[in-house]
Amino acid sequence: MLFDKLKVLSNVLTKKLDQVEVVPNKCLKVRAVTSSCSACVDVCPKNSIEFKLDSIELNDSCINCGLCTTVCLTNALKWNAPPLIQLNNQVIRLAESEDIVYIACSAIAKENLHANVIEVPCLGMLPSAFWLSVKLNATNVHILHQSGCCHTCHISTGEALFMKQLEEAEQYLNEKITICSIIDAESAGAKEIVDHSRRRLFTSLFEDVNELNTITAKEVFEVEKTLTPFERFDQYYKQQSEVEELVEEVNEIKDYAVDKLLNDTVIHSDKNALLFKEFTKNPTLQQQMTFLMPEMKESCTRCGACAFLCPTNAIIMDNGSMILSTNKCVSCGLCEEICYEKHIQLKPKNGTIFNEKFMYLLKEK
Repeated sequence: MLFDKLKVLSNVLTKKLDQVEVVPNKCLKVRAVTSSCSACVDVCPKNSIEFKLDSIELNDSCINCGLCTTVCLTNALKWNAPPLIQLNNQVIRLAESEDIVYIACSAIAKENLHANVIEVPCLGMLPSAFWLSVKLNATNVHILHQSGCCHTCHISTGEALFMKQLEEAEQYLNEKITICSIIDAESAGAKEIVDHSRRRLFTSLFEDVNELNTITAKEVFEVEKTLTPFERFDQYYKQQSEVEELVEEVNEIKDYAVDKLLNDTVIHSDKNALLFKEFTKNPTLQQQMTFLMPEMKESCTRCGACAFLCPTNAIIMDNGSMILSTNKCVSCGLCEEICYEKHIQLKPKNGTIFNEKFMYLLKEK
């Protein structure tokens, strides 16, 4: 029994430590070999992605740049270090206490180790929904980017994807997100360097944190035994603040997940989750944005292939009716592609379509 529990714990930790989480049964190519989707392969700078009969494999050449997770609509490849929503929350929270917050790729962040710099492997791994959400919630977030650095970077496809996602976000924002090549000296100051990646790791591992005792805090934050009593008190005070932040963030994630499960509105895409969060606060944005959604012709034979193969279970068959769970649809287009009689077409719909939990594609004859 103990061994089984340790094995489960080991699997959970291993999954959390994998930067790119692979969920094969959500991949369009795995669900339907005839699918023409190759978005992840096309953007991968190292040709690290291989499709097998029933799986996706990332070979040893993978550098964990995260670009594949940006273009994967179904979250078959998902960034997990930390999850996108968690990273978004961290940036917004940090912006509340800093004059300026910078988001930078690893290459540039290593040269700018300040508490107000958030590091990601590559700016191209951040989808348009992320930039949209960040800008709407924190106007003091800047992008630290040096184009010349990208020209010599081993992530050769990163800059093009970054610019594409940023432009898409700015199209709906009707304003630009500030890009700068150097940090403002005044905002950086002589602030303490913070290891954000370490904090994010703790947050993603703790599903439920009620309290941390003194011993645990010492182990987690590596308190030095040589500190003076005053230094120890100061260190303890800082640790308590960090623990409180972790607890708050974990509780937010837990409450969000429970709410979605209880209301049967589980969102399969972290990108859509970010958008839906903004829609509740900004109805105008919801009306401006358009999404491709399936429409069915009356000539549909109701064979059920689209419902069976849908990677997010967005299409449901119920007594001859075809029903769409709107917030589960990620506009992947697999239903349209596999319908051999072409009874399904993706058509642009206003963002207000997500206000309806379910909608009929076809009603029972």
